[in-house]
Amino acid sequence: MENLEIENIGDQMILKLNKKGFDKNYLIALVKRLQMESLAQKSGFDAEIVNIAEEINQDWWNENGKAFLKGVEK
Repeated sequence: MENLEIENIGDQMILKLNKKGFDKNYLIALVKRLQMESLAQKSGFDAEIVNIAEEINQDWWNENGKAFLKGVEK
């Protein structure tokens, strides 16, 4: 078995992961990401919401970045 196998069976996609080939914390983060992606798709948001979020994030960093990173070595 390789580290990752994907099987299509009917309306299911089955992922088989060799646990020796992946870090446990990485797999947990990956599953959480898949769950989040699934919820985002169900929400009906379109790509425009991503642009708005990125703009908000950039504005925050422009206004607060120096204070937030004060004392952090570059």
